[in-house]
Amino acid sequence: MNILLNKKNILAVIAGILFAGLILNTVEQISPKQVMSTNQALYIESGEEVVRFMDSNEIKERILEEAVSTRSEDTEKLRKIENVKTYLERRNAPLAAYAKELVEAADRYGIDYRLVAAISIIESSGGKHTFRTYNAWGWGKKNFSSWEEGIDQVSAGLGRYYSRGLNTPQKIAPYYCPPSASEWARKVTFVMSEIEK
Repeated sequence: MNILLNKKNILAVIAGILFAGLILNTVEQISPKQVMSTNQALYIESGEEVVRFMDSNEIKERILEEAVSTRSEDTEKLRKIENVKTYLERRNAPLAAYAKELVEAADRYGIDYRLVAAISIIESSGGKHTFRTYNAWGWGKKNFSSWEEGIDQVSAGLGRYYSRGLNTPQKIAPYYCPPSASEWARKVTFVMSEIEK
């Protein structure tokens, strides 16, 4: 699995570099060469506006920097989505189709990307056996209008736990599942580690 991920990462970086090269070539072909010299920035004032023309090397550097930084963030996000999706698919969990939403909500609320998926496995086998509509997490007695709403609301609620320093299943468990806190925390932690494999 790790070898496959490394190959995917390498391919993603190569694709990003090739794409950046294509953009640079296009920019070079359409850049206003007659207005500026090759290694010089030119300022033209017209009324209130100041227009700055960058030389083609500066444009290339900026595009390449943005492509590389964006590519590494995208690669990490894709890795997390793939981890969640693969784990949930192996269990035929309905939430497997929402792996992207799970990861994006975790990013939005500053929680571990595996937490909401792991809780869904413990509470409802990933959305197979829900007590309330679209509530795969045993989140009170709440019905949600969709999986997306459930993911967002539960992630936001767990984000509030995190903001109080309750940032592990062991710390969350006494509030989330008081009757069997240590067992619940152990199970959630185990599933989180399985998602990361």
